[in-house]
Amino acid sequence: METTIKISPRELTPSWLKKVKALFEEEEKLEITIKPVTDVAYMLNENTEGYISRLNSAIQNLESNKDTVTFTKEEFEKLIENLINKK
Repeated sequence: METTIKISPRELTPSWLKKVKALFEEEEKLEITIKPVTDVAYMLNENTEGYISRLNSAIQNLESNKDTVTFTKEEFEKLIENLINKK
C-alpha cells in the first residue's frame, strides 16, 4: 500500500503518527518522504476539524477496504512491466 498525506507541520502529533503506524504495522520496512508543499490552496478553505474529519475518513476507508484498489505483488509487477513496455 502507498499513500500520500498532505498536512501542516503542527498536525504531526504522536497521535497522528500512531494512526499511520497502525496502517503499516504488517510491513517490515517503510520509506518516508517529507517535503514542503507549495500548493496549499486546498487547505486554505479547510479548518482543522474538517481536515481531521477527512483524514479519519480516509483512514477508515483504508481499514475497511472501501474505495481502495488492491492487487497482489505479482499483479503489481505485471502492471509495471506493461507500463514500461508501452513507452
